[in-house]
Amino acid sequence: MLSIDHGKLLVGCVVGLLVLGGATLGLGIGGFATEQAGSNVTDSGAELEIGTVNAPTEVRPDEPLQVQLRITNTGKRTATKQVALRLNRNGDTQAQETVGAKQVELSATESTNVTLIAGADHIRSGEYTFAVAVGESSSPETTGNVRVLTPPTFSLDDTTENATVVRGTNSMISANLTNVGAYRGVRTVEIAVDSDRNGQYPDNETLHESTLSLAGGQSQEVTATVNTTNLEPGQYQYSIATANTTTNGTLRVQQPATIQVVNTSHRVTVTNGEPANVSGVIRNVGDVNGTDTVTLWSNSTNTTYSRTVSLGANETKTVSVGVNTTNLSRGTYNYSLGTTDDRGTVPVRVQDTQFEVSELKGPNVLYLRDTAVFSAEVTNTGDINGTQTIQHRIDSDGDDRPEAYGVERNITLAPNESTRVRFEVEYTLADSTEYPVEPLRLQTYVYGIYSRDSRATTAMSVKPPWVKYDDSGSSAGGSTTVSNGDRASLDEITQDKYGLYYDEVSSETKRQVEEIHERQPFADGLVAAEVRTREEIARQDYGADVKPGENFDFTGLNIAVQQKVEADFDAQFQTQSGDRIESWDELARDTYGTSYDNLTSSRQADIRTTYQDQFE
Repeated sequence: MLSIDHGKLLVGCVVGLLVLGGATLGLGIGGFATEQAGSNVTDSGAELEIGTVNAPTEVRPDEPLQVQLRITNTGKRTATKQVALRLNRNGDTQAQETVGAKQVELSATESTNVTLIAGADHIRSGEYTFAVAVGESSSPETTGNVRVLTPPTFSLDDTTENATVVRGTNSMISANLTNVGAYRGVRTVEIAVDSDRNGQYPDNETLHESTLSLAGGQSQEVTATVNTTNLEPGQYQYSIATANTTTNGTLRVQQPATIQVVNTSHRVTVTNGEPANVSGVIRNVGDVNGTDTVTLWSNSTNTTYSRTVSLGANETKTVSVGVNTTNLSRGTYNYSLGTTDDRGTVPVRVQDTQFEVSELKGPNVLYLRDTAVFSAEVTNTGDINGTQTIQHRIDSDGDDRPEAYGVERNITLAPNESTRVRFEVEYTLADSTEYPVEPLRLQTYVYGIYSRDSRATTAMSVKPPWVKYDDSGSSAGGSTTVSNGDRASLDEITQDKYGLYYDEVSSETKRQVEEIHERQPFADGLVAAEVRTREEIARQDYGADVKPGENFDFTGLNIAVQQKVEADFDAQFQTQSGDRIESWDELARDTYGTSYDNLTSSRQADIRTTYQDQFE
């Protein structure tokens, strides 16, 4: 508050004189009326003295400027005068403007307080000089300065550092709000992104809203996080707005590195053992550089090959992967060549020989010291010429899996070419070591001719020389091999299969011989030595884990294997009603007139129970 209390402003009877602080200034007051309106004569002996002036140094633009005066009539007569407040904006060359005035009447020696007011409509932000004057035409005397403060005014600056972001990562939009006014104010800032790109900013697109209270000259940053996961690549406008200020910017969302398979090589054809070169063209269709793993895999071979590849934006590259075919058999394998985002399929055809063995011929009964002749037809059903080793094998250790023992021959065949491979083998007595073939005992053996890819097997019974038939058909030792519908005794079956009498074999073997005995007669062309038990079929053809002589639990096999074993067993006999095990499907058709798969769950359960009852 500006206070002037040591200067005096005297108003006397001399027309047009202003005394301020002992100095007399001409105010140019032309005839203030003191007694009659319009009179130009001032009362003689009247003198007004301004003792104190109080005024603020600063005001807000929405506040009035109030100047307080203490006026005393030091004269001897009553005086009536106008006291005026005048303002001059600094730098304004125009005349002072009277913004407030009051008529003052004081008796001799009387004092009073006068407040002169300049309304808010007379002032705006800036520096002012104010003065008080007595009388309408008196010259003003400067009494002080006042500053009208600048109201809270806010500037908004976009300070977003990087408006380009890869989709899936977060971006920050930021702005700096500054109060350029002279005193504290409050402002709300909203940040929004036009995510649907329709030019509007509804409430659901507002990312952040905050209300800030800032002192004059103070600044504060406002930030909002943009989650770009659900934004398609492209440009989006964003808005940073207050009540009276808005700034806009552009957010660019980039496609992340996306490496796609443009095309793959056509079918690759190689010979077994050669590497297969599988290739594909890949491209980064994203807007930024990226690294990905190109993987080549095959479900059928359960193999995977991979390679890391880096590509710039929109860069294309050809990637080749070598496939090891050493352990792949002949055939076509589908490989998938792919990246994280895409894949293509490449068929790899592996060519190789395929030697199929068929039409096995050999003895059903072998007499020791005889030369046995074994032969089979071998056909190359593969794609290329090739050479393979063809072996004659025999199960000499009794596990029903014939072993190689050095009797073999190498043959070369073109595709679709066939030849008959023949082996002549002289078997010896059990205690002889003169022959390359392992000595055999008097029992039944599984034998066969094998290629790398295929085999043909059957069984033969080994007997001593003295049981040979003579020309009349009778044997020297009384034993016989029965076939073609004849029925064999338990001893004959045991002799033909195992070289022993029925009483000499184990109880498990007896049980299985009894099954064969009960199911006679044998199918045409079969002799007892060739007829296999269920146990032998399960072990030899279907890999059942049971050793010869062990108790054999047929119903413990998988149901599907049971049916296959039973079908093979039944095929060795001349079929009669009720003498064979019927499969699920046969029972279903007999009972319900449809296949097992077409039955309801409850009926399928009934069929399975009926099937098991056949073994009781």
